[in-house]
Formats: sequence, structure tokens, C-alpha cells
Amino acid sequence: MISNCQIFEVKCNTLKKKYIEHVLRNLPEWFGKEDSLVEYVKIASEYPFFGAFENDECIGFFSGIIHHGRTGDVYVCGVNSKHHRKGLGQKLYQELEQYFIQKGCEYVMVKTLSSLHPDKHYALTRNFYKAMGFKEFYTNYEIWGKDNPCLIMIKSLSCAK
Repeated sequence: MISNCQIFEVKCNTLKKKYIEHVLRNLPEWFGKEDSLVEYVKIASEYPFFGAFENDECIGFFSGIIHHGRTGDVYVCGVNSKHHRKGLGQKLYQELEQYFIQKGCEYVMVKTLSSLHPDKHYALTRNFYKAMGFKEFYTNYEIWGKDNPCLIMIKSLSCAK
């Protein structure tokens, strides 16, 4: 991991918007659709947010929400490409998972592009979540449309308590 990197929760929605947009705009392979990016910035700024900072620059984040008081949902996340494969995403995910556990969640879920779509970048995303202990649960064609099958992945947090 990056030696001078600090991870902490950000609570100011204005700062969250700034950080989310900064990171996602540097990941066009995943967030290249302007309308989706703008929606992520707007909505995720309302949710719990854990950011990684290097020299006061946000270089990655995880943002999530809790459904029905027991299921955490990784709403959106990103790590600047030059920091991939250094353990930063894992550390950020672990911070969000601990937040979910502290709030009494039993499960955590994430939505990503299914392997039925050939996108190589999302293959990396699925592999990341599998490494974090997620399992494929369900592919849905209504959420993002037939051309973008949505894979829902889940993980039990019961053994983490």
C-alpha cells in the first residue's frame, strides 16, 4: 500500500461530491458515461464515504448505503488507476465493511457488470470482489438494460461479527 496514504470517513457532502467526481473522471474505462457519472456524484455524496488521501488529494473512495437495517450496499467506489494493485481498494473496502458491521449488517452486496458482457475492465472488478469474499448471486437485465447485464454479488458478514 502507499506509505503516506491516509484513509478516513468524510462527512461533508460538498467535499464528497468533489472527491467522487475527481476519482471517477480519472476512470473513464468504468465511468465514461457522463449521465451515470453525474448521478453517482449526486447520490453517493449522501451516503457514508471513506476516502484515501495522499498529500491532500483523494486517490480513492468507497461509498455505501444500508438497506432494511441489515444489508450493506457498495454503491460506488473507485481508485485512481496509478494506484491499482497496491492494496488500496482492499483497505478502503475493509473500512466500509467495518462500518456495515458496526451498524449491525448481516450481509453486504454490490452491483457490477456481469460476465455476460465482454468488458475486460469489469472482469477485473469482479475478480476484486471475489477476492474480498463476494459470491455471484443474480444477473438482472432490468436494472441497467439488456446491453448491460447487472450482476449482483453478495457476502455474508455473520462470520465477521
